[in-house]
Amino acid sequence: MNNKHSDRLLHTCAWCAQEILEDEDIFGFGAKVSQAVDLSDKEGQFVSLNLALQDKTIFALIPSSSSAADIEGYDLIFITCSEGCAQSLKDALDLERDVFDEE
Repeated sequence: MNNKHSDRLLHTCAWCAQEILEDEDIFGFGAKVSQAVDLSDKEGQFVSLNLALQDKTIFALIPSSSSAADIEGYDLIFITCSEGCAQSLKDALDLERDVFDEE
């Protein structure tokens, strides 16, 4: 993904896809992935994730190994435009995990 697309995703809500303007607050949260997933070759890049139950594709940033997010143990960073979108995304991710972990 080129820098233009990465810059755009830095200002796009991962849940509702609304543009987040320069002077607006950004909300975000980190998440962990299974230890079986190796994201080391994606550090500093965005990846797309398919939420099958929502029929939705979202984007997450893979933190670099020297970032605070990585040091705190997060493998993915999600950027949202509001607390409401952050909570909706968390709920959707939890549901996907719960349903597919049962299989």
